[in-house]
Amino acid sequence: MNGEKISDAGVVMKKSAALFVVLVIITGVFFSGCGNKEEGVQITELTAPVSIQVWYSLGAKYSAPLDVIINQFNESQSMITVEGVYQGGYATTQEKLLAAYVAGEPPVLAQLEQSLVGAFVANEALIPLDSFIKSDKDFDVKDFNKYITQGATYNKKLYGLPINVSTPVLYLNRDLFKQAGLDPDKYPTTWDEAYNIAKKISDLGPDVYGLRIYNSGWIIDSLFHQFGGTIFDKNNTSCLVNSKEIKEAMAFWQKMVIDGVAVYQGGKDGSTMDASGTVGMVMRSTGSIAWFKDNVTFDWGVAPFTLGTTKAVSLGGGNIYMVKKTTPEEQFAAWQFLKYLTNTENQVYWSTNTGYMVSRKSAKESPEIQVILKEDPRYNVTYDQLEHAFARPTVEAWPEIEDLIQEAMTRIILEGASVDILDQTADDIDEIL
Repeated sequence: MNGEKISDAGVVMKKSAALFVVLVIITGVFFSGCGNKEEGVQITELTAPVSIQVWYSLGAKYSAPLDVIINQFNESQSMITVEGVYQGGYATTQEKLLAAYVAGEPPVLAQLEQSLVGAFVANEALIPLDSFIKSDKDFDVKDFNKYITQGATYNKKLYGLPINVSTPVLYLNRDLFKQAGLDPDKYPTTWDEAYNIAKKISDLGPDVYGLRIYNSGWIIDSLFHQFGGTIFDKNNTSCLVNSKEIKEAMAFWQKMVIDGVAVYQGGKDGSTMDASGTVGMVMRSTGSIAWFKDNVTFDWGVAPFTLGTTKAVSLGGGNIYMVKKTTPEEQFAAWQFLKYLTNTENQVYWSTNTGYMVSRKSAKESPEIQVILKEDPRYNVTYDQLEHAFARPTVEAWPEIEDLIQEAMTRIILEGASVDILDQTADDIDEIL
């Protein structure tokens, strides 16, 4: 599974939005009954062996290193057995976790994508980790990068620990830059510069595009922020997708496609275009560095995706969360595994085998990671732009809301609709909120 497939959860969500809403409605009764009865209920040791599951959404290339870590943990002691269970893509995993929670049989640990946590947090279905951290003197939460952990922090409580966290970066086809008479070391720092560079590259031929754009949630959320807009107000109670700033962002992308300097294509076809060498620039996950190394033959580079008047880039990927309706013994075991999974040594192992960034400062400063950053500076970019990273929205019905925004964007960019259709989109989303 390449980085873009992981981040393109919105494509899957289109098929599952209705099911998600039904589950949220159904789970309301069950969520409200659980209260805080499991929160803070901790034991200090196990008196009998415990088996737990961790559900994840990582494809084969990324699950293999995770399986190694799980097996090593199981072999390191005799009281806890961890089983990793692949549940499908991000949206599918979320749906299955909702269903399992309603049935009263959830796993104690689950990986959730940044934007798909809202229903669980709002209804107190996850266990904050603060009490575990406070009582565990060997665990140094300050070693984690604060820009990364903000994605799992809600109401000033830390609910999850990072696993495959990423940011979108700008991939450059350096060969096309050179053919267009451009310096491949001078990447765009504003959207106007991106337009001008894309135009020169697209002038190389009718089948060449300066920029590939697509409607993945974290990409368009980054775009909106870069133009000074946000999808919701601070309380997530009102939709602002029809704001002046977001309309300007949509209009700018529409102009790029109309002028022929950008192509609007996502999914597998988009990846095929990237590999073909006919796209000058594209925004993709940090995790796509490994994909580029495996799939392209041209000279390529990586630049920050912090264009716009506001330097902003969305957090992507996922965190591991502890789920309620589980026993204190399972929660104790889950905490032991979470610590092991995210320790410095395993952070380094995970990063070197997947291409994803490390979330611990000590891991980033390790000799292994420093060698990689020195030998291939392209890996540095995602770390350099972390100070501009923001957390995704935590709204219960986000899959349906994202679907509405994506549909509006497609109508505007491909069908030439006015950006004013966002007024109706905002009204529709406000009804959901």
